[in-house]
Formats: sequence, structure tokens, C-alpha cells
Amino acid sequence: MKIVNGVSGSIDQRNSMYPSRSDKVNDVHFSTEPYSTLYGFVLSGETILPNGWKVKSKEYFCYSSKNKTETVEVNGSCVITTRLGYIGQNSLGGPIEKSGRLCYMDGCSDSLLIYPPRSGDPSMSLLFFPPDTNQTFHIHPSIRLGIVVDGKGQACLSRESLSLSTGDIFCVEERENHRFQTTDSSMTVIAFHPDGDWGPTDQNHTMLNRTYVINK
Repeated sequence: MKIVNGVSGSIDQRNSMYPSRSDKVNDVHFSTEPYSTLYGFVLSGETILPNGWKVKSKEYFCYSSKNKTETVEVNGSCVITTRLGYIGQNSLGGPIEKSGRLCYMDGCSDSLLIYPPRSGDPSMSLLFFPPDTNQTFHIHPSIRLGIVVDGKGQACLSRESLSLSTGDIFCVEERENHRFQTTDSSMTVIAFHPDGDWGPTDQNHTMLNRTYVINK
């Protein structure tokens, strides 16, 4: 597991199955990479996207730079995760809620913030760990890039435990056995998933599933 504490820093996972990187930046003009998609969360201040959208504190976004390099204006602090070689759908949301809408393992909860446009595409979720969480050890087939946006806790690996607190960014490696723990504080995490096995398909989506052909 990689963890970046402090004011700024980067986690480069371009050598993974799904080339990605995460950057915590402050008061900068951030350059996008062509044919990539940004998944961002504003920790403080305001972030202005190349299309003019203004993203406020505790809000999140998805922005695709398509075939050119563009500039994101960060006035404050923002965490930007770049998924290389993927064109996503522009979206803006927030502020985040205090806990998730869905049940997750061991009393935790989660909400899907940025959905996969098609099954298998990237997504971004909110994860809420209540106080006194002692999660079951588990793995994921691909990396997870995370941001602690509130509270504190521990990331536990097979042989060590690492402290996490508000503002930290981290990466869970492919198939890395891990769990998260909290004691007297809750912890809220924004998690980027570079792939998945859920989402709409051409044969199964909301518009199609509620369409009925009546033969007269």
C-alpha cells in the first residue's frame, strides 16, 4: 500500500492493469493528459474545470480531456485521479453526504458518486466507516485509489498497520490483502475504481427495461 501524507503529493500507478495516477494539488494550474479522464474531489476552496464548471469544497467531478491537453485551475486543495486511455462522461455532484446509501461489509456503507456509463467502466464511490470498525481482510482484483476526506483510521496489511487521517491519499495494490479499522472516530473515504463488473449494457439498462412493445 502507498500512502501520501501532507500538503501535496502523487501516487503513480501507470504500470498497473488500468493505468492511473492520483495527485493532491494546491493552488496550481493542473495540466490534463490527452485521451484521459479526471475524477476529482475538492478538499477546500474551488476548482475550475476547462469547460468553466466551478467545483466547490466537498464536491466531486468527472471530466474528460479527450484529444488535447487542458488546464484545471485549483484555488485551494483538490485531489485529482487520472484514468489514462479512457473517455468518461462529464459530471459534477455534491456535496457528499455524511454516510453511504448502501450497505457494505462489516457495518460500513457506501454510495456510488460517479457511475460507470457501461458495465466494466471506472467509477468513484464514497465509503463510510463508523467508529469501532474492524473490517474483514479482503482483496480487490485491481488497484483502488483513495482519499480520506474526513476522520481517521488505520489501514491494516498482513504485517503492518498504517495511520490514515483527513487529507491523506493512498493506493491499495492489485490483490493486496488489507482491511480498514477505526476506533473512537469515523472515517470517510472517496475511492476510485478503475474497472468493475457492474453497470448498464445494451441489453440491460433503465430505458430499455421499462420499454414495452404492445402488439395490436
